[in-house]
Amino acid sequence: MPTTLLDIGQSVVNELALPSLGSIVGNSNVTARQILALANRSGDEIYQAHPWIVSQAQHIVEIGSPITTTGDVTSGSGTISNIPSTAGIVAGSWAVSGNQLQQSTRVVEVVDATTIEVDMYATETLVGADLIFAQDTYNVPPEFKWFANRTMWDRTNHWELIGPMSPQADQWERSGIVTIGPRRRWRQIGVEPTNWRLWPPPTATGEYPATMVFEYNSKYWAADALGIRKEKFTADTDYPVIDAQAIILAVKWRLWAAKGFEYGAMQAESNDYVARLMARDGGAADLTLGIPRGENYLLGPQNIQDGNFPGPGNP
Repeated sequence: MPTTLLDIGQSVVNELALPSLGSIVGNSNVTARQILALANRSGDEIYQAHPWIVSQAQHIVEIGSPITTTGDVTSGSGTISNIPSTAGIVAGSWAVSGNQLQQSTRVVEVVDATTIEVDMYATETLVGADLIFAQDTYNVPPEFKWFANRTMWDRTNHWELIGPMSPQADQWERSGIVTIGPRRRWRQIGVEPTNWRLWPPPTATGEYPATMVFEYNSKYWAADALGIRKEKFTADTDYPVIDAQAIILAVKWRLWAAKGFEYGAMQAESNDYVARLMARDGGAADLTLGIPRGENYLLGPQNIQDGNFPGPGNP
């Protein structure tokens, strides 16, 4: 059975020789209210202190095919009209390209079924201009907190995505003369949930649909009685998915500190316990001072001869 919030609260008051509590959530008792607040504070801070294995998750992003269509553009205007249909296009999440548009033009408003507004003016006037709309910005999961480094992959092309791009490098790509390469870039931008952006936009119809993937750490460190993950304790039957003893130790020193008592020894015990949990979470690989064996799966100095490559008779 998991250690519930009520179990945590009872352990805290018993270890500190405080009056027992029959409930935590909804209890008007000052100590019960403090334990609830400090348990949520402790759980949040402990889970953010380390990328715990139990908080790691994977997110699949299906990149749909771009929309190839036409529309009327006017020099010096950000309005594109007479589009056969704007269905599926979402402001803030889609880019648009065309010979009469500046590079990295994006949709800022879907006015109606045939008209959109973009963030930059057209460079020419043309009726029936060829346009390609492509979604370049995607939602992260509701429980997302931070990205796991170097887990972003294009599974369709078997390429690791390059990134995260800094604002400077992103603008160099979007605004400079050389704007694309053989590899796709990514960047975290704006506010959640729509804040995972690709560059260049997936406008090549022959390459899509495609599948992207990344891993992340969840902010849902608690769960309810049915096992549904959540962001904090809201019921006595809720339990932490991270170590419950770590929360008990953290609540003890924070409660003592809040009451103005000496808490240094309890804080040290709590920090030491969490440090031990971190050290063994997920295991650890062997470290070597030499050249790792079996890890260079691409060409490198370990598997290319110094001369006569690819065989005798060659310089």
